Amino acid sequence: MKSLFFILCSLIAVPFVSFGQIEMESERDNDGIVTLYAINRTSIPHTVLINFSQLQNMTTPGGGDVTALASPGRSRVATLKPTLSGQGTNYRYSYSYVRGNLFAKSKTKPLYLIPVEAGQEVVATQMNPLADRLTDGEKTGSYVGVSFSFSNPTMIVAPRKGIVSDMKMDYEGNKENLSFNRAENFIELYHEDGTFTKISVLKAGTSRVKEGDLVFPGDILAQSGGENYSSGPHVRMINLRPIKTDTNKLSMEAFPVTFVGENGEVAFNQPEKFQVAHPQAVVTAEMSKKELKAFQEGK
Repeated sequence: MKSLFFILCSLIAVPFVSFGQIEMESERDNDGIVTLYAINRTSIPHTVLINFSQLQNMTTPGGGDVTALASPGRSRVATLKPTLSGQGTNYRYSYSYVRGNLFAKSKTKPLYLIPVEAGQEVVATQMNPLADRLTDGEKTGSYVGVSFSFSNPTMIVAPRKGIVSDMKMDYEGNKENLSFNRAENFIELYHEDGTFTKISVLKAGTSRVKEGDLVFPGDILAQSGGENYSSGPHVRMINLRPIKTDTNKLSMEAFPVTFVGENGEVAFNQPEKFQVAHPQAVVTAEMSKKELKAFQEGK
């Protein structure tokens, strides 16, 4: 999963740059105003940071670098206007991008189901920071997610409403007594507040979803894996969000989320065994009126 990208380009005379998941193109009108567009060929928004190294007789509305949202498709991300009419203009910039929406916010506190079939007994454990490897080298800090262990393989479900944004389900592991494997199968969900949930250690070929699918809390994603691990059958869940660092760069960070069980919020300060429950209030929390009606009629 490639979440962060950087490219340097000079657009003195080149109106289109294509590389990676986000492409940039420009248009100049008769008044000399230049509009920069991002072409996003994925199914989820990306955040784009445009750094101008040269602005000759041109200004941006913010007076400098621009951070903008590149929605799926073609989005306007920056406008350059001549400072003085009748004089030459020039510009040069680099851009980087990260998956997700840096500007999105939750209307209410997001709640997450335990991503395991209801009724199962699980042991929840906060993972060791060494599991930074779970995020393909992204810097996650001290929090790196939660591991859910169980006695026998079980079905893994969506913990929250989201779009399937990335997945890999074709790895057939043959090594035994593992503690970690970067090649593990995973399914990732993108949420409306610009964040992601990544669930890994899944059994190859068992996915019930495909990229672009909309899922709701409790919907089955795949079957668990991990039988060849020293810890036995389990799945690992980590949540990521886009951020802008103090050095004005885009990155991803892991963050803890609030899980809910039968008796309300659940904290995993130490390994704890309990039975999974999926309260209907959490299942329906982020549904639109149309989605809620369909859910109630389908019960």
